[in-house]
Amino acid sequence: MMSRKTSPSLPAHPSSNPSSQEPLQAPQVPLLWLNQPPTMAMTPLHYAFRPIVSDQHTAARAYFLCVIAMLFLESLAQLSPYLPGFIKRKRQPDHSLPRVFFHKLTTLPSAIPFLTNHTLPTLLRCLVFTALNLLWGWNRIRYSTDYQIYGWLTIANGGLALLLPTRTNVFSLLARIPAPTLLNYHRWAGIATVVHATLHFGLTAQQYVRTKQFDTVLQNTRIRIGVMAWAALAVMLLSSLRVVRRRAYEVFAYLHFAFLVFLGGALYHATHGYEFLLPGLILWVLDRAVRCYFCFFRRDEVKVTDVTHYAGNVTKIRLEGTKTRAAGQMAWVRIPGVSVVNWHPFTIASAPGRRGGTLAIRGLGGYTKKVQRLGEGDKEGHGRPHMRISLDGPYGVEALPWAKFPVVVLIAGGIGITPAMSIASYLVDQGVSNKLAGVGERHAHLLWCIRDISHACWFEEELKALAALALPTTLSLAISIYVTGGGASMVREEDALGAGTVYNGPGEVHRGRPDMGQWFRHLKEVRPGVDVAVNLCGPQLLVDDARRAAADASGKTGLFHVQEEVFEF
Repeated sequence: MMSRKTSPSLPAHPSSNPSSQEPLQAPQVPLLWLNQPPTMAMTPLHYAFRPIVSDQHTAARAYFLCVIAMLFLESLAQLSPYLPGFIKRKRQPDHSLPRVFFHKLTTLPSAIPFLTNHTLPTLLRCLVFTALNLLWGWNRIRYSTDYQIYGWLTIANGGLALLLPTRTNVFSLLARIPAPTLLNYHRWAGIATVVHATLHFGLTAQQYVRTKQFDTVLQNTRIRIGVMAWAALAVMLLSSLRVVRRRAYEVFAYLHFAFLVFLGGALYHATHGYEFLLPGLILWVLDRAVRCYFCFFRRDEVKVTDVTHYAGNVTKIRLEGTKTRAAGQMAWVRIPGVSVVNWHPFTIASAPGRRGGTLAIRGLGGYTKKVQRLGEGDKEGHGRPHMRISLDGPYGVEALPWAKFPVVVLIAGGIGITPAMSIASYLVDQGVSNKLAGVGERHAHLLWCIRDISHACWFEEELKALAALALPTTLSLAISIYVTGGGASMVREEDALGAGTVYNGPGEVHRGRPDMGQWFRHLKEVRPGVDVAVNLCGPQLLVDDARRAAADASGKTGLFHVQEEVFEF
């Protein structure tokens, strides 16, 4: 057995003095292999673990630029549908077999059960992001100075995480990258920040413990502040767990302000590295300033004109004084009658450009259930229009150029009808203003799954108005409503509901769940040879079925481009 004195251990860098009782100062960024002792032979194993760039600060900069390049490629992919000629005017668009095959793979739902919202493109992004962290963090971990690379990668990832989550985000406004994609990068950068910080802290601490310097090192203010920054990251990580976000959203939101502690601590601990953190901090300050201005100085411009309560615990609030810029935008809403400090996100179910908006809020949680009481009023369900409300937004960019596609499919489940109503209203407005003239016929198909037929009354008035407006235009609007509460698994012609139901709006009403595969195949038969834009919002089972059907229906004669509305924060 090897004695304690001869047991192997991780050596400190030759320039350090383990026996010194003076508090260690923060070391300068080393050139790793220039610090290699000349008396030690360079073995092949040393070269195998040699970092790509010996200057750790430069390596962190290279990693930072690599992730920015990923976002630039994301922007090119998102901007391509907006370029002229994206939708070909000929009836038979030419799609190669490799393109169709790749499109099918990227359209299919996630094959991993616990990652329901992560399709193949999201998983590929995550793998590339992880590979970049491994590539630039590759290190021999032989000397204490080697641990600094993880400190630099902590700061680089922290800067990236700070760049992406702001609501008035330059990556969304200019690069057209949707918020769900940016939030994925934000989460990955946040996790990478915690991992690298833990490696940097843990490896450095064990080195000081081994050399019996830990107590002495903690006397250094810079080291103590570094530990405090790591603790702030740990608090943010724990509050970001899905169970906390779902059950205590306010805890998650407010504890995230611990990033200010991390930001100040990281800058003081590293002494430099401002190029990573300051861009995100400046954008965050500007974002908060814009939001405060609209929320508190222009709050009187947003007024509630009507509050209506419907069966199924839905309250519809009509507003004036707000205007969306794109279909399907979201706004953060504060209702003082429910909570003075809490803000919750909701989709504005209105067309872009209209001076007003509609919020449909269903009582599913504690906050939204309190909203229902504000909608209770007379026998017809009309509540108090003098209800106060503050609006932060709207925010977001449209995921697809809906007006450029000859066919648009909107599939919604329950209260997921709100983004579909916004897109449908936008298309109808485009037809009414003759902006679709001269480009051929346009078709919009709305499929809405609800549990009870009375739920169709949530937007009966709006559907009637849209059908009447679309009638004289070049846009055809087809509405199909499926009532799933009967428990039927197949849709048959004889299951169609008659005129005796409480819903008197336009469209066909059926009992049972829709057969998505059959529905998409029929759509492909009646609208052959064109590309189709598909918007999905609803229960995960419905979304997954629609994704499989869209992938199966895609082929050389046309592709179904799917965009899923994801409400993750």
